[in-house]
Amino acid sequence: MRRLITLVCLLSSGLLAAQQKLDYQLQLQVDPEKKIFAVQGSLTFETSASSADSVTIVISKGKGTTQLQLRGIAATMYTSTNSSGDIAYHWRFKHSLPAGTSLYFSYAYDRGDAPSFQFYLDSSFCMAGGYGSAWYPQVMSRAEDGTDNYTRGTGTLRVTTPQHLMPVMAASTFKTTTAPLAQTFEFHYAQPDIFSLYIGNYTRQEYQGRLPFYTYCLSKTINGSDISRKAASVLDYLSGEFGPLAIPNFSIIEFPEKVSELTGIGGASILGGVVMPTGALREFNYALFGHEIGHQWWGNKILSKGSAGADLLSEGMAQYGSLQVVQHFDSTHAVDYRKTGYPGYLRDQSGLGYLKNAAAGNDEPLVALTGSNGHILGDSKGFLALELLSNITGKQVFHKALRNIGEKYSHDGLTWKNFLQEISTAYGSSLEWFYQQWFERTGVPAWQSSWQQQNNTLQLTLTQKDSIYRLPLEVLITYRNGTIALQHITIQEHTTQLQLPVNGPVTTVQIDPYFKVLHWDDSLTPIAIAQSKVIQVLNLRIQQKPEEAMALAKSYLQAGIPGDHYGVEFSLYYQLGRITATQNKPDEALAYYQHALQSVSRAPELLAYTYYRIAQLASAKNDTTLLQWACNNAITADEANQKADGMEAKTMLLRK
Repeated sequence: MRRLITLVCLLSSGLLAAQQKLDYQLQLQVDPEKKIFAVQGSLTFETSASSADSVTIVISKGKGTTQLQLRGIAATMYTSTNSSGDIAYHWRFKHSLPAGTSLYFSYAYDRGDAPSFQFYLDSSFCMAGGYGSAWYPQVMSRAEDGTDNYTRGTGTLRVTTPQHLMPVMAASTFKTTTAPLAQTFEFHYAQPDIFSLYIGNYTRQEYQGRLPFYTYCLSKTINGSDISRKAASVLDYLSGEFGPLAIPNFSIIEFPEKVSELTGIGGASILGGVVMPTGALREFNYALFGHEIGHQWWGNKILSKGSAGADLLSEGMAQYGSLQVVQHFDSTHAVDYRKTGYPGYLRDQSGLGYLKNAAAGNDEPLVALTGSNGHILGDSKGFLALELLSNITGKQVFHKALRNIGEKYSHDGLTWKNFLQEISTAYGSSLEWFYQQWFERTGVPAWQSSWQQQNNTLQLTLTQKDSIYRLPLEVLITYRNGTIALQHITIQEHTTQLQLPVNGPVTTVQIDPYFKVLHWDDSLTPIAIAQSKVIQVLNLRIQQKPEEAMALAKSYLQAGIPGDHYGVEFSLYYQLGRITATQNKPDEALAYYQHALQSVSRAPELLAYTYYRIAQLASAKNDTTLLQWACNNAITADEANQKADGMEAKTMLLRK
């Protein structure tokens, strides 16, 4: 999926000194036609040491008065508004409470249809993501580093909807009762979770793997059985690498493309399931599903403690799992994934994606990523650094350490220091040199090489250009007769001179031919430098700064793009089209897309989507001539790009 979307992991950034035994008894009445989303019930928990004096509960702002009452404990309450627009209710106890004191709250309110991140309600569909919107009362707990976040809980949730709609929640068992005009689904959570709810005109397809697999489809064109079968094989494979999971079933939940477009969410991982827009389910993508299923361990089973390395322990490790899946199920594209991106997946989640950001001045140490860089850098440099670490320790050693981590830290949480110690212990030797050069500083290696042959000896010289790294490298030697040989070397000085044995006339020598070490590759560097302008605009979009993004893009276009060999002008006009389309300015968006198509060079990874965006605008305007032209060109461009974007299926929906 090549549009600007967020692949969201619905999990907390740091494990909390959690309240104990949090349990919900919740009734929810949802009527999308009437925009009713009414919540009532109770919650109970035992206080922890960090909540002896006070406790905070967060609830989304509703249509009317919110009733939230604490029973049996003397306390005062005041409210504030957090950065998400939710209301935080702060209860301060009259007397400090011993740890383990039972608290009982009751609540009732109607949230209505006010949009927020991970919440959407219209006449036919509802998405209520627990991590993105406190659609039910979220009890806050404090982590060791002082940050607050939601607490996971068990409970029973009864959801009543009109009969034609089906509520869906993952990682739970459920039963159904039906009344003349409505139905009630009762979901039971025996394992603590943050609750996410999806309501639509779903049909359920089942597949029995090692676990029951459910695919909840809104579209009749989705082959749920095939999706579940392949997802089950990915889950089984990663279970062998990362260890077992304790989930009752696994759910794959579709949500509408329009909701993806409006919210910017292109996929999410929840405990016991994944949530995908329609387009992502038309054809199984191993990188996408590998990443989201990888979050079942990294962020769901194993929570990080503290902020240090938190993004690597969630995003980076999930992306590492995605790469293992691709290397196992689709090995022919593994080098592409590492170097320039996996077909049909977010291309900037690759080595080139990192180099673009570095060239644009966006770089941070992996151990201390902030804001959107948790995804931007964690899913580019991060997973490649982890892959290199696994190659140094050996895959068997690395994955044995990961399984051990899952057994030891799934209850109390994992610090970055714990993670590094477990890997070093499994390896049997210090890896501090690796941790310092890859996790604790910015940048990646750059080198230049030269060679000459003397009889049966190849004299190879490598010079590191900037920072000095200790690197295990592969050297691919090609002989005049067409045969090849792969040799392994290690460099750790500014200049390294080596003598390698050869057995015939050598024609070429390639260093790191399969891009196993993220570095400033000669073929990628000019692309990264040129596209850095686009990355700066794109990152402003990701940061929800559309006006700044537009101003920057226009300034680059006004200055001109001399020698534009890498589709920079094209990509800038495309970004302007995306911004104005999101601002509901269809005529401006169409003009920008048409300007993009007139550029001297085009970015092949965006070309099919440019035509598709035009087709979407034409469909909204009922311009059948423009629609047919754009759809046909989208398919043609997609075919030229190895059908990476599945345009035939996407345009078929627009033509109806």
